[in-house]
Amino acid sequence: MKTTTYADKVKYVSRDYGFMVGKTVKQVRPMTQEECDDLAWEFEHEDYAVVVVFTDGTGFIPMADEEGNGSGFLAETISS
Repeated sequence: MKTTTYADKVKYVSRDYGFMVGKTVKQVRPMTQEECDDLAWEFEHEDYAVVVVFTDGTGFIPMADEEGNGSGFLAETISS
């Protein structure tokens, strides 16, 4: 996906990540051995994969890329 304008980026971010708007985070936890196995990720690695769970039972796992080649990182940002 090539985006050329900020408006394009807003459209794609809303489409791909808009499901999180208005939800409340219930839990942030490390992935279990079984969850790591399901994604073929190393459980006994110095880095750890994270699961973010919302109060409605949905959630997400930050990944290194869209192919799921490894866990991702969540950076703290400034408030807007």
